[in-house]
Amino acid sequence: MQKRNGFTLLEVLIVVVIAVSVAAFALPAYKKTQEKNKYMAAQGVLLDLGSAVRAVRADMSDGSFPAGSSPEQVTTSWNSTAAPDNKIDSSNAKYELFRRKYMAPIPFDSGNTYKGFSFYVCSETGGTSGCCRGVGSPVACMKNDALGSSAATKGQYWGATFLEDGTIKRQTVTAM
Repeated sequence: MQKRNGFTLLEVLIVVVIAVSVAAFALPAYKKTQEKNKYMAAQGVLLDLGSAVRAVRADMSDGSFPAGSSPEQVTTSWNSTAAPDNKIDSSNAKYELFRRKYMAPIPFDSGNTYKGFSFYVCSETGGTSGCCRGVGSPVACMKNDALGSSAATKGQYWGATFLEDGTIKRQTVTAM
């Protein structure tokens, strides 16, 4: 009998099949974990934003924030801190949010998103559009621009809303 050196083709194929099977099960779980981590990081920003908006509204001298009846998207321009020291009113409230340190500037990824989520300040008159709609008394909300409500699948982390009572309500796509 000769002594064998190395592996047979069958042994190599079995190892490859096992490795592919493990990868097939591990990859979706890894992607879901990444998605959840992004959502949790964005939810932390939403919590800061909602608390800051409530504080700004309490300190305002007049008007409402945001002015009007539709939600206003938080953009990189809001992070600006160069402005005169004025009383907070509806014309400057969005800039005072960061300038007066109600909250730290949002570390936007690119454009106006953080971890794929856009943030909105909801109207004081109630949420009638966008991610502010249909959830009690919303203060601020976030939505995943990468998913969009039509591209998301059931159970995905689509967005969340910060309510007046300080709670966060998670928004998922429930049916397609």
